[in-house]
Amino acid sequence: MPHLIHFILIFLTLFFLILIILLITNRWRYESYKSRIKSTKTKIDVFLTSLLFSFSDEETIIADIKQFKKEIPFEKKWCKKIILNEIIYLKQNLKGEITDNIHLIYEQFGLFDYTLKFLSNKKWYVKSLGIYQLQTLEYTKGQSYVRPYLKHKNKILVSNAYFGLISLASDNLDFLNDYPDSISLKNEIKIMDILHSKKPPIPNNLNEWIVSKNPSVVKLGIKFMVFYNCFNETQLILDLLQSDDETIRHEVIVAVNDLIIIGAEQVLIDQFDNEQKANRIEILKSLCTIGTIKTEKFVHDLLINSIDQDVKLQAVYTLNQLNPVYFENAFEGNSEITKMVKHVKDPYI
Repeated sequence: MPHLIHFILIFLTLFFLILIILLITNRWRYESYKSRIKSTKTKIDVFLTSLLFSFSDEETIIADIKQFKKEIPFEKKWCKKIILNEIIYLKQNLKGEITDNIHLIYEQFGLFDYTLKFLSNKKWYVKSLGIYQLQTLEYTKGQSYVRPYLKHKNKILVSNAYFGLISLASDNLDFLNDYPDSISLKNEIKIMDILHSKKPPIPNNLNEWIVSKNPSVVKLGIKFMVFYNCFNETQLILDLLQSDDETIRHEVIVAVNDLIIIGAEQVLIDQFDNEQKANRIEILKSLCTIGTIKTEKFVHDLLINSIDQDVKLQAVYTLNQLNPVYFENAFEGNSEITKMVKHVKDPYI
């Protein structure tokens, strides 16, 4: 029995000793690995920045990259990841001629093939990372690899593919007509930002957008028509005031203001009673731009009636915009409107 206890003690001592050695060794390896990554990242940061700001010609860039690959553990996945992330960071934060060689650098490091491995992965979120890389770099050669995912069974991947292609296929946005789901306000803003920055040609099928069964596509179509100043399509836009979707009608009312559709004055006046508060206020804003004496009479009659205070305030603002002297002789004795007029003419009151 004493021998057994002695053996167990020796065994436990050796076990804990080996365990301590392994922990120390693993810690040392981790710190060494972390130090190596940090050192490599610093080299990559310095190299890429100097390469872009040197404005070197293509041959020099290719030669420099070939040599630099020998100075870092390029074949390691973590190394390629660092290079790719740094290139994306530079693309996002630098503008102008400095970024002209970003795509050349991306290709010479073989990172397009690296991205394609993401796209060929079975997991949808890994595919989405690949799309994100192409989208952020605006690498148009990659659009043919993204298009197949417009029909994927995973809705999130489909959405990512559509928004990826907006950046990659900015010369042809016809495909947006087939967008299957609703577009969030955030993504709608993203699309319009891309539209304003890249100014792609007008989609060939834009008229189809505003008759789409997808309300998000319809609203996007109206915004595009405003952006491209489609004055010849104003009747198509106004017809959408008959839509059952309040947000589509709202978009139409805003478009009347943006496109200054003079002929829409009576249409908006007739539509006023059919709308809720938000759209009524928007109608009054649009009438500020296109209104005539007809609108003055309409707003005058509106103010006489008991209406929502916010709507009434906008009505006062509209009438003041159309005819600044209108209130000099009108609504005498109406203290409520008088206060609103004073506020409109001097917001500090």
